[in-house]
This record gives sequence, C-alpha cells and structure tokens, in this order.
Amino acid sequence: MKYLGGRPYYQYLISLAIASVFLFACYAAMSGVLLPNSVQTVEFRHYFSDTTISTVNDLAQLTDLNNQVKAGTATATAEQQGLIDLLGKYEASRASAISLMMGIGSFFTLFAQPIVGVLSDRWRSKSGRRAFWIVLGGVLGGVFMIALRYSNTIAMLTLFWTVSQISLNFMQAPLSTTVADRVPENRVGMVSGISGIGMTAGFASGMLVSGLVFNKLGLNTYFIFVFAVVVGALLFVTLAKDRSSKDLRLEPFSWKEFIRGFGTALKDRDFRWVWIARFMMYFGYTGVTQFTLYILQSHLQPALSASAANTTVSVLSVASLPGQLVMLLFAGKLSDKVGKRKPFVIGSSFIMAAVLIIPLSIRTLPAFFVFYVIFAAAYGIYIAVDVALVIDVLPDKSASGRDLGVVNVASNIGQMIAPVAAGQLVVLTSGYSSVFTMSIVAVVLSALAIIPIRRVK
Repeated sequence: MKYLGGRPYYQYLISLAIASVFLFACYAAMSGVLLPNSVQTVEFRHYFSDTTISTVNDLAQLTDLNNQVKAGTATATAEQQGLIDLLGKYEASRASAISLMMGIGSFFTLFAQPIVGVLSDRWRSKSGRRAFWIVLGGVLGGVFMIALRYSNTIAMLTLFWTVSQISLNFMQAPLSTTVADRVPENRVGMVSGISGIGMTAGFASGMLVSGLVFNKLGLNTYFIFVFAVVVGALLFVTLAKDRSSKDLRLEPFSWKEFIRGFGTALKDRDFRWVWIARFMMYFGYTGVTQFTLYILQSHLQPALSASAANTTVSVLSVASLPGQLVMLLFAGKLSDKVGKRKPFVIGSSFIMAAVLIIPLSIRTLPAFFVFYVIFAAAYGIYIAVDVALVIDVLPDKSASGRDLGVVNVASNIGQMIAPVAAGQLVVLTSGYSSVFTMSIVAVVLSALAIIPIRRVK
C-alpha cells in the first residue's frame, strides 16, 4: 500500500514523527542520563561510603584537585591523596561498568530487528503486518523500564536494560519498515528526513526532560518515558492504519533460509558497503555520546558536579536541536531534488570528524558547546539521507523488513562495541582524550566506505 497523498498520508507522517519522538526519547533518557546516574550511584557507594565524601556532587572538587596536582599547581595531603586514588578507581570502574552494560545489552539485541523484521513481513492480521509488533514492543519496553527503575545493582541494571532494549527494538524495526512499505520512491528522502526529525527531537527531548527532571524526581523519571513509549505505539497504529494482511500469500518458512537470508543481503556489493559505513558511523558516534555525562564530570576543566552535568546535558540538547532539525528538514528533501545521496552522507561524516578535534584539544565547557552543536547538525544531515540511501540499495524489495533489519544490525554492533572499547580506553589511559581520537578514526572510515557504492550517486 503506497500513499498517493491526502489525509491518510499526512496522518501517517504526523503519527510516524510522534512515535519516533517518544521511542527515541526513551533511548536517549535511559542511555544518556538515567543509566549513567544509576551506575555512578552504585559505584559511589562502593568506593566512598566510608569516607568524608558524602555525595556524588562532592567529587567535582576532588576532580579539580586531582587536575591541579597533575599540573603541579597544588599538593595533596595524605588524606587527599587517598581520596584521589579512590577517585581513579571509581572513574575506571564507572566507565567499565557502563560500557559492559551497554555492550551486553547491544549484543542481545543484535538480531532483534532482523528477527522481528522477518516475523512482521509474514504476519497475518486484520490490522496489517506491522501494528501488532509495534504495540507489543512499546508495551513490553514500558514494563521492563519500570523494572529498571527499581534495580539497585549493576547485574539488575544490565538485565533489565537488555530486555527493555530488545522490546523497544521490536517496536522500532516495524516502525521504520513502514517507510519502505508505504512511501513512493520519490518521497522516501523527505519521509526519511521527517523520521529523522522525530528521532532527533526524541533524543533531544529525552535528554532535556531526563536531565532537568532527574535532579527532582530521581529514578521516578522512568515513569515519564514508560507513558510516552506506550502512547507513541498506540497512537501510530490508530492513526496510521494499515490494510489487512490476512490474505497475504507466503512461502513456507525455513529457519535455514532465514539464517541464510542474513548473508544473502550482504552478498550484494553496495549493500555491504552501506553496512560497513553504518557500523563505523555508529561506532564513532556512540563512543563519544555514550559518555557525555561522564565527560562533563571528568574531562572538562573545571569539572562539573553530577547535578550540574545533568542540567548541562539538558542545555546541550536544547542548544543543538535547532541546527539539527534544520539539517534534517532540508537535507533529505534536497537529496531527493538533486537525485544524489552520497555527497550528503560523506560530507556530513567528514564534518563530524573535524569537529571532534575541538573537545580533544580544548577542554572547556564553551568549547564543548561549540563542538556539540556542530556535531549534532552534521549528524542531522547524515541520518536524514542515510535511511534513504539504505532503501535505495536494498537488494530485495520484497524482503525489506529483513534487509532493513540486517543493516540495523550494523548500528547495533557499532553501539555494542563502541562503549566497551571506549570504556577500556578510559581505564587504560585514565581519561577521555583517547575516546575522541577513536571516534575521529571511525567516522572518517565511515565516510570512505560510502565512496565505492555504485547504484546511488
């Protein structure tokens, strides 16, 4: 069913944007603010419960003292040096814990999107192929987010983060596949841009709300996002109704062919290069963004307290949103108009790599703001056009759910490996400078992987 225009088309666009906002707000809030705060609370209790440091906010002064001692402008007493040693262990353990948690979560969600993609491709229902899975993923994601709110150990946080991620992926994959299902080819770039706007606005609003509200509500902030994701799923399937799939004709299902199907798409040369580019981009992007809250507290000089870092994350999301939305709004439409995708994806990737040099060389909050705003705008160009590029190179349009799931595996693997690699770099180098370097290399490689693609200009 392809939309030709009219009210159903615009209802689809609006409900897709809203569902995307609410879904990605959950991702952003959990990974950017709620989980990092939960982890550092657990680690703080482990290392500082029997010391004179009473709250996690007090670590900002200790961090500044540590920087002064390293610079040779201050001398620590024996007691202060003992606390500084604990600070080093705390920061390493905090980074290692969050990276391990994110890595495990991403590992178990690697094949969630391809699996639900195939299941939804074959789903017979009066409400169509995708609706059931969108609602199921949203509801289960909300349930496990409630469980996550009451988790008080790293093991429990890891468990419920993993199952909530799997559930939200069950919502995300069919939702994104509706673009390939219902949108004519000459509008794919524009609709991809709108979908990207929803994703970007979701990330920004998730960071904004969670960062501002966490200092007041604490972990009860989870309930805001539980409500949002369930409403988003229900709203989409109500406003953007699909035609019945009860009469869908299907070939007999074979697990052997299903597993082979993953490799079938990757045998296509252009699809393989897109897959590699997507992996490298998300590896580089996640490596930095996953640790934003900790970077504000440990990398910048002077260091921010935990509460100040939460608030600053919110301000950063607001400051970066306008530029990113403008790029999302026009980049996809412009790529449709000029009939080219590669220049937009390659150019945005190189811009992202260039601005990563700013926080690497200038460790101040104003410089970080400049970096963050430009970085977000360039990423807006990338995500507006990248989805259209992927759809353009799909090797089998009849299996779009499966193949879009396969390319999303690249995103998941990048998001899985990046925090682990970044966390280990923090442990080995006792800082975040090496993380920025790692991300620069990855984003440049992502740009270079787009060049050999032949079917798309």
